[in-house]
Amino acid sequence: MKYLFLASLLFSTVTFSATVKITSFALVRMGQNLDHPLAELCGKVEGAEKTPSFIRVLVDPGSRSPGIYNTLADDQGKFCLAVVTYRGSADVGIIGVDKTFKAQIQPPKTPPFSIK
Repeated sequence: MKYLFLASLLFSTVTFSATVKITSFALVRMGQNLDHPLAELCGKVEGAEKTPSFIRVLVDPGSRSPGIYNTLADDQGKFCLAVVTYRGSADVGIIGVDKTFKAQIQPPKTPPFSIK
């Protein structure tokens, strides 16, 4: 009974025409360590009639140990999360919608952000 309720809640929150637009996917540099695998992935859900949208991110798909992250988009459809990536790729999708969107880290056009 509990699982039936959770499934109905999940499918009632998202429109099946909703899409995800990846707005940024970039490495975060930690001081002088240029090989640190921390990255920030941001996006926007478009076409969803109801909020919140539940987002699932599969980082480094096809690797031996991909990372799985879940987050919520805000009332404007925006989301950001910190992830660990070794290959610089991710599949992003809305939970309940059978479609994923690819994301690939692009080389920075400006000097990388650095935390000291």
